[in-house]
Amino acid sequence: MWRAAGLTDLGFVRSSNQDAFALEDALHLWVIADGMGGHAGGEVASRLAVDAVIAHARSRAGTGAAAPSSAERLLQDAMAAAQRAILDEARARTGLAGMGTTCVALRISAAPESFATIAHVGDSRAYRLRGDRLEQLTQDHSIVDDYVRRGLITPAQAFTHPLRHVLSRALGSENASDADVGTHDLEDSDLIMLCTDGLTKMVEDDRIGDLLRQERGAPDQACQALVQEALSRGGADNVTVIVCTRRV
Repeated sequence: MWRAAGLTDLGFVRSSNQDAFALEDALHLWVIADGMGGHAGGEVASRLAVDAVIAHARSRAGTGAAAPSSAERLLQDAMAAAQRAILDEARARTGLAGMGTTCVALRISAAPESFATIAHVGDSRAYRLRGDRLEQLTQDHSIVDDYVRRGLITPAQAFTHPLRHVLSRALGSENASDADVGTHDLEDSDLIMLCTDGLTKMVEDDRIGDLLRQERGAPDQACQALVQEALSRGGADNVTVIVCTRRV
């Protein structure tokens, strides 16, 4: 069995928290979204996305979505449901036109072997800590990340690039393509972290890894340490973190 803790904070600059998250240990499913589109729009889009992903997973509970291919299809369909929910709400309420959100969802299956299936759109991320190595499991859908992949800038330059907040894909965009979905093996001692860019735009991966290693067996404390680190560096955005570990 795997368990997770989550924590969100407004930060010191934003007037509202447009992040949303859900911990669904019983479904083996955890979700984070980071909304955009003005005060109301961002909050609505992120909550719609999280709720739609969870609702779809609940509707499929007990249907045998345990194999990697089945888990990937479940999350792909759940993200599609989130996309429809946001577009429908934006069309129904003119004041919400243009709203959107990132989303990253984790589903863990543990029989006969543990594996993590992750779907994401935007720049909310998933990481795996294995031993002393922290590995980013998702690839940002952003202009700056595309620059890095093309060799135009370095990862260090991307961390402070003026366009680092500009997304190339988000739920709610009329031309949004499917979510990226992948499956990763898990060992009993692994830790999975989901987060919004309120963490990764403020704290380097090396420091994130240090804090996760220090609190490896305590998801609640790991979340608190990560959020506090982002706040100590200025808290320029809402910050949300989920840390998932195997129950002992």
